[in-house]
Amino acid sequence: MAPLPRPHSSVVQAEWGKLSNHIKNREPITIDGSSLDMASITAVARHGIPGSLSSDPIVLNRIKESVRFLDEHMAQGNTVYGINTGFGGSADVRCGLDEMNTLQRSLLQHLQCGVASIPQPSTPRFGSAPRGDRSLSLPEDWVRAAMIIRCNSLARGHSAVRVEVIKSLLTLLKHNVIPVVPLRGTISASGDLCPLSYLAGALEGNADIYVWFGEQNNEKRPRRMISAAEALPLINLPPTIFGPKEGLGLVNGTAVSCAVASLTLHSLHHLMSLSQVLTAMGVEAILGAATSFAPFISAARPHPGQAEVASNVLAFLSGSHFASDVFGTHTTVAHGLYQDRYSVRTAPQWLGPFIEDLLLAHQQLTTELNSTTDNPLVDAPNGQVYHGGNFQAVSVTTAMEKSRLAAQAIGRMLFSQCTELLNPAMNRGLPPSLCADEPSLSFTMKGLDTSMAAYMSELSYLANPVHNHVVIAEMGNQALNSLALVSARYTDTAVELVTLMCAGYLYALCQALDLRAMIESFQRTFKTGLLVLIQQTWASLSPTAQTKLHEALWAHVEQEIPRTTTLDSRERFRRIMEGSQGVLIGVFEGWEKRNFTTRAADSAVTAYNETREEYFTHAARGEKNPSHLVGSAGKRVYKFVRKDLEVPMNKGVVDHPTPMGEVESGNNMDKTEKEKEKKNKKTIGHWIGVIFEAIRDERMMGVVVECLKEVE
Repeated sequence: MAPLPRPHSSVVQAEWGKLSNHIKNREPITIDGSSLDMASITAVARHGIPGSLSSDPIVLNRIKESVRFLDEHMAQGNTVYGINTGFGGSADVRCGLDEMNTLQRSLLQHLQCGVASIPQPSTPRFGSAPRGDRSLSLPEDWVRAAMIIRCNSLARGHSAVRVEVIKSLLTLLKHNVIPVVPLRGTISASGDLCPLSYLAGALEGNADIYVWFGEQNNEKRPRRMISAAEALPLINLPPTIFGPKEGLGLVNGTAVSCAVASLTLHSLHHLMSLSQVLTAMGVEAILGAATSFAPFISAARPHPGQAEVASNVLAFLSGSHFASDVFGTHTTVAHGLYQDRYSVRTAPQWLGPFIEDLLLAHQQLTTELNSTTDNPLVDAPNGQVYHGGNFQAVSVTTAMEKSRLAAQAIGRMLFSQCTELLNPAMNRGLPPSLCADEPSLSFTMKGLDTSMAAYMSELSYLANPVHNHVVIAEMGNQALNSLALVSARYTDTAVELVTLMCAGYLYALCQALDLRAMIESFQRTFKTGLLVLIQQTWASLSPTAQTKLHEALWAHVEQEIPRTTTLDSRERFRRIMEGSQGVLIGVFEGWEKRNFTTRAADSAVTAYNETREEYFTHAARGEKNPSHLVGSAGKRVYKFVRKDLEVPMNKGVVDHPTPMGEVESGNNMDKTEKEKEKKNKKTIGHWIGVIFEAIRDERMMGVVVECLKEVE
């Protein structure tokens, strides 16, 4: 059978490959108006790669021709919106040829009305500490992305903005001089007018427009906020005096909303792929069935997104000892519920449609990145000026609405998987809240369960659409407006919440897989010990009879172990072994049965405690882990969390970082290991935060991409 097409995985791998090359080579991104992609945007925005205007004569000539044609067109006495007319609902006024430059300054003046962060000390209220930083400004990476996108649009030669102006904006980017842009104040209808006016203001050298200048973690040249008037001389950039359409050309476009949308979708692609890896690990953690992802199921309902998710998850489970094989035995039979619950079994059907939505969103934004979003548009080769509405950013809005719904769907699936994993009534034999010690005193992941619900509730609220909240603006002129930046901002918040959920769930999954490995080791040890105890107690029985008795007793023990996880170990094994007396009825005397079950319970407790202690000790050294029991993807991700991020298994209350939480376990550790163990005690939230940062800064992305490559 030919391999199924995996369009989303292909996009993720291709974008990651391009981004990795950009980061490695550090070469400027070439701006030519037609070849910008999300990987390039991300490289500029988040990795400091500069941009450079193409030296191709075709690109440069079309820019120059648009300027030349418009100058001639205006000299002939023609009227063109925003050049010799007022703006928006005030376009019924006219200005003379000698006033057109002033008109551009007037445009920027009325647009620079946003409230952004300004460099002044915060004043404590009511004698309390200063108010926490809840920035009124766009993050720098969003602004960097907007700068490169706007330059790319202007390079298409439809805007009559000079080459020198485009290069000046790229010079700001090269020197990491990033304008401080208000977070709010645009309806993304005639483009992102207000935020883009701050980019233009920085080029003007406006003394009341601020920029970020300097370097992070550099005491001699610290990153700080200074005025544009102060910054331009420091990078030898003269202030720009805008020509007849250059102010309008800079502000009348969708660059800011497209920037935020592109960076957000880039992150969401990662989370969509990661969620499939986590689903595979979740199948293993609950001893689920790989048969849910069999190719026949998707062939019978051939939606491409569904087929891709099923193919990925099935491949991620390759080599797993915890999940049943596609054509192997059904491991869930012994645990009562014959089918896995919907949160894992229907993951392909759940995620598949949203993968298709993300691919459409990707296509929409890629087109937008390489579009002219001005008004009016200059068609120099044909001698025409067109008045239209390419600034209406609904393509960006709909891309973000789809993406935000996809984020909510990912979160809803992960929430269900996680809460089922933590619930002993659903997790097929794992302890409640995944505690590694005694459940009467330890509630390890219970707080995470509640936090996941909090994230989920907020995420679901954010999933509501934005586009239907449009109101009439600007003298009734802008009756329709896209709200693209608002939608993109809320989608970014949704992505942050999904990232938190992925981090929390991954922390729980690694804990669950450790517990599975520990339980598997205990059962192997106790099974052998039980046979020895039978041989000691009933030595008169033939070896065949002893073996049959052992098989019957072990079947009972194996069935009861997952049913008694809420009990502390001593009470748990006492009940299990007392329940085994039914197997012995009619075979042995009462006192023999009672004596045997008591000794067997004691033996089980000893074996359990010793196995647990040994696992803790060797896991801390990296010598014991579930890697040999999990699938290919789980192995990679588990190793990344435990080894690369150094996030340890939670051993229970003993890991609480207070003076009362001194090292009480790990008696087999030497002094150095105990000191390290003590030093590494952190809150559960700390370790989840470590994973969260690894997802957000995309260290995790490399691991996920390697998992995707293995599918091929």
